[in-house]
This record gives sequence, C-alpha cells and structure tokens, in this order.
Amino acid sequence: QPAYLPDELVLEILEYVALSSGAQKSLYTCCLLSRQWLLAALPYLYAYPKIYGKNYEPFCRTICPSINLRIKESPLASLVKVLNLGMLVHHSSKSVTARVLRRTEGSLEEFVAPQASFAINSYAALSKSHNLRSLDLSLVSEAQPLDMLFKSLRSLNHLERLRFPRSSGFGSNTVDPDSIIWPQALKDLHISGGIDANFLYGIVHFPPALERLTIEHCPQAKSHAIRQLLSTLSRAQLPLKALSLSHLPRLGTSSLDPVLGLFPDLQELSVSVDYITPAIFNPDFQEWHSEDTPNFIDHKLRILTFTNSGNPGVDDKFSPIDVLLALDEGSFPNLRQVKIAKSLGWDRGETRDETEALIDRLVELGTKDYENKTGVYANMTSHQWKTADWKDWAGVWIID
Repeated sequence: QPAYLPDELVLEILEYVALSSGAQKSLYTCCLLSRQWLLAALPYLYAYPKIYGKNYEPFCRTICPSINLRIKESPLASLVKVLNLGMLVHHSSKSVTARVLRRTEGSLEEFVAPQASFAINSYAALSKSHNLRSLDLSLVSEAQPLDMLFKSLRSLNHLERLRFPRSSGFGSNTVDPDSIIWPQALKDLHISGGIDANFLYGIVHFPPALERLTIEHCPQAKSHAIRQLLSTLSRAQLPLKALSLSHLPRLGTSSLDPVLGLFPDLQELSVSVDYITPAIFNPDFQEWHSEDTPNFIDHKLRILTFTNSGNPGVDDKFSPIDVLLALDEGSFPNLRQVKIAKSLGWDRGETRDETEALIDRLVELGTKDYENKTGVYANMTSHQWKTADWKDWAGVWIID
C-alpha cells in the first residue's frame, strides 16, 4: 500500500513545488498521483498558469468549455489568480480574450493583456474583476478609447498597479480630463503613449495614493511639458517614493537636471543619462527653483539608476567620480545603491577602477548603517536584522 500523507503535509509540499522554476510541469505530474494529490494541486496549477502559444488553445477549452456561461461552467476558472497573456501575439482573437476574462473575473488579481487580441469587448469583464490588483496594458498595440478604459477602472477598488499601452493618448478628442477618476488604491502608475497638454499641464490630476510613477515611451512630450508635469506633481504633495523617466526623445541633453530638487522625499530615481548632466547633483543648480524647494542635504534618495534610451554619444556624460563627489560632499547622505546600464561601460577599461572606488565608498556607508542600525536597517524586524548582509544593501549593480 502507498504511504498516506495527511492533507496538511501534501499542501506543505505543494507550497515548495509551486515556487520552483518548472512548477507548471511538476504540479501537473502531482495531479496524476492520486485523487488526494489532484484536489490539493489543482488550485496551485491554475493559480499562476504559464501561457504561451501552443498551450493557450487547450487552456481556453478548459476554462471556457462553452461559449455560453449558462450552458456549461468550468469550476477551474475560479482558481485563476494571475492571467499573463504577454507571450501571445496572433494566437488568439479579441472575442476569446474577452471570454476568458469573463470566466476568470471573480478570482483574477493580476492581468497582462496580449499584444493583438485585446479590445473594447474586454472592458466589461475588467470592470467586474473587483479583486484585480495589477493591470498591465503596455503590450497592447491597438489604440484604446481611454474614456471607456477609465470608466472600467472606477469600480476596481483594489487596483494598485496600472500600466497604460504605448498607443494611448490623452488628447481632448479621446477623453475629457474632468471625467478621469483614478482608483483610490492606485500606487504604481506607468504612463506611456501620446500624452498631451491636458495631462502634462496638470489638468488631469494624479492618483492621491501614488507612490511609484514611470513616464516612458512618450514621443510627443517636449521638455517644457515634462517639466510642468513634474512641477505639478511636486506641488501635489503625494507620497511619491519612486520615479522613473526614460525614452522621451524630444527632451534635451540637460532637461531633467533639476528633478532631484523637486522631490526631496524621493527614495528611488531611475533616469536616462540622455537627459541629464552631472549638474543633477548640484544643490545650487535650481532651474525650477521655488521657495518650497529644499536643500539637498536632507534628501532621502537611496537607490539611483542610470539607464540609456539609445541616443548616441551619451556613454561619457557620467562617470562614477560624479557620484563619488556627491557622496563626499554629503549632498545625498542616504544613497546606498547605484545601478548602471551595461551599455554605459562602467565595468570596462579605466572606468572600472573608478567604479571600484565608488563601490568601496557605498559599502563603507552601508557598513556604518549596519553597525549603527540606521537608514534602511532601522525598520527591519528582529529576524531580518539577524540575517541581514550589508553587501545586499550597498554597492553598484550593472544592469541590462
């Protein structure tokens, strides 16, 4: 007779299996062991399905055994929590996408829309996905009617993360700025596409709980418009902690130099070197100066990321010495992590020695935090404090 395991132990095993790299195949195998393992493994198997071109059709047949929900319902549809269709291009149709969303709307928490098969007929199901926490439309190639999109978002009280499609447009012909009502729980917003003056000049207000903002792939946004947007955002006194700016081709080579002066409470900044110079670290350089702009001495910046938007001749705009001087001057006392795009060459040639010096300085500061239990360590639990390694919190990372 096979050894019998209590349900509690089976579930404990499946918790580990579900976190492995080949979880989907392993969970499927577990379903074949016995009826006990089948009933225990099914919720894990369907909670985070890994969907690609070849398995999408059988997945749809399982979730939607009939076009009409009243004729035949699938109990497995209510198990789906994360629906990532980002790997699909022409493997589906708009009607099938809408049908799958309709079947999973009751349990769905995260949704990544496909490139070619997402359209207006999916909005009704989205508006009823009341447990949805993350909505990613960044891959959608077809221009979306933003007025209908915002109407669908109004009922999503738990939505915390939203990514607009690159084809989106905020012009007066597409949506009335006064009609835009953001979900109250929205904390992470990614803006891209053809945003216009209505949005850039503050007519469209930001979500009140906004903590992370990304502005990228906006080909029509000019320097003065982006500056106006950031100034409006600064005056709104939102709990903004992270800001990312990249792929804004109409910005000048120093357009974003004063950005740190506008957000003294910013903890993370990711910016393309295409639009900044070393003057970004200069507290006396206040091109957007106002009476409310504080000095850099109390700036809370902890993570600084330099990316590359692909413009030529930007490799030598920044060097590790520029960051090292800012640290030695005490302008950014909380800075501990610097992340650099690999294309900028900080890990090659003579610049490598400068990078090593910057690493030593950041590690030194991180070590003092660790010894004095200050900075990021101050908010740790006892367990985190005992297992923390300062090397994980301070240094330089080369990113793709």
